[in-house]
Amino acid sequence: MRKNRLWSLFPTYPCWIIFDVILIDTGAGLSKNIMSFILAADEVLLVTTPEPTAITDAYAMIKMISKQDKHRIVKLVVNKAETYKEANEIMDKLLMVSDKFLSFKLQKTGYILRDECIPKAVRQQKPFCISYPKSQASHQITELAMNLLYNNEGITNMNLHSKGIRGFFSRLLSSYGVQH
Repeated sequence: MRKNRLWSLFPTYPCWIIFDVILIDTGAGLSKNIMSFILAADEVLLVTTPEPTAITDAYAMIKMISKQDKHRIVKLVVNKAETYKEANEIMDKLLMVSDKFLSFKLQKTGYILRDECIPKAVRQQKPFCISYPKSQASHQITELAMNLLYNNEGITNMNLHSKGIRGFFSRLLSSYGVQH
């Protein structure tokens, strides 16, 4: 990403005033741009699917992150699994190889099973959580959100002393050599 295009990412209204969380979907790949976003983030949520190429891409991403920051917290989610067992096996396998070969710890965070309500909602051009609030995927998204926001004791995981969105943009700019 060119430095002058980087400025287009910044909203005219300071978003840190109105948002607690911003999710950025970087897509697959290991470009410098993607790594800059990952390393600037307070938290990383790595989503993979059961396809072998997706699992390989996830491991490559974990490897790259571990080389840059051994202490980075990476939260793992499996999407489009056929069963809970399949999702759990994928998470266990990635946790094991990351620990064994990279000495890098991942956090199991959740899964979303394949659900026919999702493609139906896509065809309707509506969010599936709104179109099908009682669907399996809607319940799993809610559970995933709760796992991200709260620990097992019901205490928020939001680090009120983290650098937040201001820190994110500051680290992102610095990664491109932009003085701010």
